[in-house]
Amino acid sequence: MRRGFTLVELLTVIAIIAILAAIIFPVAGTVRENARRSRCISNLSQIYLALQQYKEDYRAYPFVLGAYAVDANGNLTCNQQAAVPFDRAPKPLGSYLKNDEIFYCPNNPISDKRTIVQAYYPRGHALYGQGTTPVRFGTGLPNAPQVCFYAYDSYSVGRVPRGNSFVYELRYTLFWSDQELNQQENQRSGTQYGQGYYDGDIGPKGSDNPRQLGYRAPDTTAVVTWCTYHRSYDGDIPQRAKNDIVLFLTGNVKVVDSRQMFESPYLMRP
Repeated sequence: MRRGFTLVELLTVIAIIAILAAIIFPVAGTVRENARRSRCISNLSQIYLALQQYKEDYRAYPFVLGAYAVDANGNLTCNQQAAVPFDRAPKPLGSYLKNDEIFYCPNNPISDKRTIVQAYYPRGHALYGQGTTPVRFGTGLPNAPQVCFYAYDSYSVGRVPRGNSFVYELRYTLFWSDQELNQQENQRSGTQYGQGYYDGDIGPKGSDNPRQLGYRAPDTTAVVTWCTYHRSYDGDIPQRAKNDIVLFLTGNVKVVDSRQMFESPYLMRP
């Protein structure tokens, strides 16, 4: 007569399976995340090469890294119904890259190429102190048209938590200050903080004006863009861990501390 498993034996097997699962699943998750990071780093490296080719051809860097949202006639739009998909929008770097997927981080939760969003200046930058004014075209002058971006484009904008919802922050621009800030050495409302500015969330900050991409000969240590889709958060605040992937004008792609990028993104050095 066949002998079945005893209760103790069954419980032992179940316990072993549970232990193996506890070991294997986190390792598998880490492997997947490392693969996503590697792809993100590869994307940024290819974008850097395209940027340098663009600079050689036009002697300047483009206003936008991926694409502004446009309608079927090529006009800027923030109308979701009128906007063409990301793959149909004109891109300054389009002819230098093999496909649009290079603009997409695999951790970006929005893979729909039609979704468009408003973007705001990130915390830690001078223009964040203006409140909730959306990004405007080019140098951001008050009379410049408002622009919207494609949520798919992971390196022009980044999605971050804000209260019970989320917003999109700018990740690439030629100027991280506006005309008023440039003319007044980064002071506003008659109040000057050395050669810097005051951010209500962060406090006094120093200026780093020379490292802006819009200048004729920007410093090669300038931050080109950074990916924040690998972060972990405590509420609205990123945890201290090397989860932000930063592209510098040197061509270096570096994984840096997320909290440090959150507090002073443009002060980061390669």
